[in-house]
Amino acid sequence: MPMDVTLDIALLSERAESSASGSERMRHIFAQHYSGVWRFLRRMGLEPDRADDAAQSVFLVALEALPRIADGSERPFLFSTAVRMVFGLRRKRAREVLSEELDAGQSPMPSPEQMADQKRAREILDYLVDRMDLDERTVFVLAEFEEFKVSEIAQLLGVPVGTAASRLRRARGRFREDVDRVFGGNHG
Repeated sequence: MPMDVTLDIALLSERAESSASGSERMRHIFAQHYSGVWRFLRRMGLEPDRADDAAQSVFLVALEALPRIADGSERPFLFSTAVRMVFGLRRKRAREVLSEELDAGQSPMPSPEQMADQKRAREILDYLVDRMDLDERTVFVLAEFEEFKVSEIAQLLGVPVGTAASRLRRARGRFREDVDRVFGGNHG
């Protein structure tokens, strides 16, 4: 995640609720949830620069909706906005013509062996998660990485709890099968 991400104070004063408490509330929401939203966007397959842009867009949406967001509902609002953003970006990406230039942005392997092993593990995890159907992937990432409960995921996605639970069950099953396939059943 980028180190120097800050919320533009001028933007806050211009677009947030007119009261000082609205600006302070938005600063608190941003400080508390930005890294989680950014990680979620990355885990949903966005490149770092796209995740930066999408995360900022999520918070701009929240800034506009701040008066309508109930206290305590900020996290679900942000993540449901992030989900919609990912779906929209994926639809847009499907219409784009891909080129070889897209692969040029990959970072080189770090030299320390431990960092290389961690990077390889993340690549395997990303590969396995990328193979999932988008609906299953969404609930899997929200449950396993962002630690949302099934009832929260259902509410966030606007689906019945049973639908969210069955998607999560299928996603977990597929993930286990893929891990077994990749590691030949020899994983701790």
